[in-house]
Amino acid sequence: KKNGVVITTYAQRDKQKKMLTAPTLPSIVQQTGINSLEITIFEGRNRQIRKMLEALGYTVVMLHRVEFMKIALKPLEKEGDWVELNLEEMRMIDELIA
Repeated sequence: KKNGVVITTYAQRDKQKKMLTAPTLPSIVQQTGINSLEITIFEGRNRQIRKMLEALGYTVVMLHRVEFMKIALKPLEKEGDWVELNLEEMRMIDELIA
């Protein structure tokens, strides 16, 4: 949606919860199948995709994150598995948070 979708989330800082109702930043949405979408968001509010789609009358059945901070996430064998970042991925993170 061009102007974002208004959702309510909770901002947490210093062990305090504050309700925040505001529009999301615009996102990129592509339909990839009859019942599937690829969504690119530019902020990471709590349960943002679920709340955005709910506000538009849709129900999210499954989510799969494929990228985080411009780093493609590799498939892992089982829940709890992890991989170390390589030097290029570390450089990308340094650039994004600098």
